[in-house]
Amino acid sequence: FPQLPFISEERTKQIRVGLSWSHEAQFAGLYWADKHGYYREEGLDVEFVPYTGEDLARALVDQKYDFALLQTDTLILARARGLRVKAVFADYQLLPTCFFSKKHANITKPEHLIGKTVGVTYSERYPLLAMLMKKGINPSYVKIVERDPSLGYSALADGSLDVEAGWITDDETVRAAVGEYNVIYCYDYGVNWYADIIATTDDMITHDRETVEKFVSATARGWRDAIANADEAALLAEEYESSLNESHLKHVLECSIPLIFIGDRPLGWMDESAFRNAQEILVKLGTLQKQIDVNTLFTTEFIKI
Repeated sequence: FPQLPFISEERTKQIRVGLSWSHEAQFAGLYWADKHGYYREEGLDVEFVPYTGEDLARALVDQKYDFALLQTDTLILARARGLRVKAVFADYQLLPTCFFSKKHANITKPEHLIGKTVGVTYSERYPLLAMLMKKGINPSYVKIVERDPSLGYSALADGSLDVEAGWITDDETVRAAVGEYNVIYCYDYGVNWYADIIATTDDMITHDRETVEKFVSATARGWRDAIANADEAALLAEEYESSLNESHLKHVLECSIPLIFIGDRPLGWMDESAFRNAQEILVKLGTLQKQIDVNTLFTTEFIKI
């Protein structure tokens, strides 16, 4: 790595970031900003904390973290619960959530999920429900159960699940488990939500704007350079978790880049439509009692155009 500029400990601000998953190449832009000194140049000493199943929005408000990576639905529901958290940067512009099945099962569109058992994690449940609602399918017609991602799609392989949710980046893992497969992509059916949204609190934005601006600026710079140096950037995850497979890491970032940088907007950009789309679905499901002002959910003031 390049020699980092010397910044005295007195001038360095400690920052804790709650990740949405275990260490993985999906966070390559943040890792690049860390390992190449972009955060440090801004006077920030950043620690990344892998996800452990906690309520990240609550942890933000409780000041356990300065920033955390939330999903579109969890951000909206947190705000509706009175947790004053707000998105400042969206890592993924397109939702990576998809649904895998064995090739011979011929499950190729949402209608084919009727009567099937579908395994999801916390972050995959609402995208599934949204996709079903978009197609006019009553969710009660689908058996939705919790899946254990640590099993590596063995539940799909042994038939315990007909369909198993995951990210687009899981395709190699799925192929290793079940051979040929079919996949249904959420974004093909109008579920155009963001993923891995960097959020902080209203209080942080109001009382420590400089830190938010510095963190977002360094993160955007990290993503820009990680995309330009993808193979090198993917392997940075090993600096945080040494047991990761290099081929897998490169594949994850290769699959992620088209979802992170889609060419017609700045890195991290957000607009109202994705949040309105998600809110409408959550209200129809009865999960959200009423829509809230989308302007309380996100701000693009820290994103440089």
